[in-house]
Amino acid sequence: MTTPPTITLDAAGSPEANALLTTMLQALQRALRADPGDVSVLERALSEALVAYDAYLDLVVTAHPMSCRAGCTACCHDNPRGVTGVELERLQRAVGALPDAAAVRAHFARLAAARTDADTWRRRRETCPLLDAEGRCRAYAFRPLACRAFVAVTPADWCDPGSPSYAARVNPHLDPPRVILQILQALSARRGLVVATDLHTGMAP
Repeated sequence: MTTPPTITLDAAGSPEANALLTTMLQALQRALRADPGDVSVLERALSEALVAYDAYLDLVVTAHPMSCRAGCTACCHDNPRGVTGVELERLQRAVGALPDAAAVRAHFARLAAARTDADTWRRRRETCPLLDAEGRCRAYAFRPLACRAFVAVTPADWCDPGSPSYAARVNPHLDPPRVILQILQALSARRGLVVATDLHTGMAP
């Protein structure tokens, strides 16, 4: 079996990274102080927070090159957990703009009905309903944090459960600080959004 490398993502704790995460936190805190019924304020805050988070990811990935690339869909055969209501609401609006929105939602419902434990699900290789024929996300700008945070240090083909090196893969999750998730959960609760177990359940009609 191939031995995974030992890696420390120093850039994730750098002053530049911390500044970007602070920008993200401050944007969401502004939304938390605003009128919960003002969707425009929430949308601006989420957009600003995600821009900062993507810049954080870019910083870390530039310092520690990953094997992820456009069209590599291994992580898109997963079913992300921990997706908050406001993220799902935003993604639902993006899906609603697709010409085949009803079919996409029906596909999510089929996946939600067949949900299993995480490891078994990965081995089933069920494709995310948002992937196009080239393996690109059709709602990439609106994907939740759980999708954004997943990266691969080891070769991309190791992420396939059918790979002999699957057990040796290294997939650090570049999750933001827990307080970010707590604020997103609080924003969701203020809007009365149902807590979803996972992405597929949250996106099902």
